[in-house]
Amino acid sequence: MVSWEYKVFETDKSFWGAKDKIDIDNTLDELGRDGWELISVVPLSTTSGSTTGLQFF
Repeated sequence: MVSWEYKVFETDKSFWGAKDKIDIDNTLDELGRDGWELISVVPLSTTSGSTTGLQFF
């Protein structure tokens, strides 16, 4: 039987800023080297609809 592992990476950083993008890229690169595979990204929102961060699966 195949066994699966799941990891959720969440950030409260905006994806609009260049520095934040570099931080996220570096984190995803590191996870990729460890064998993790990105399958989805979901924006986290406030009740007013403002994006407050991202959740990576």
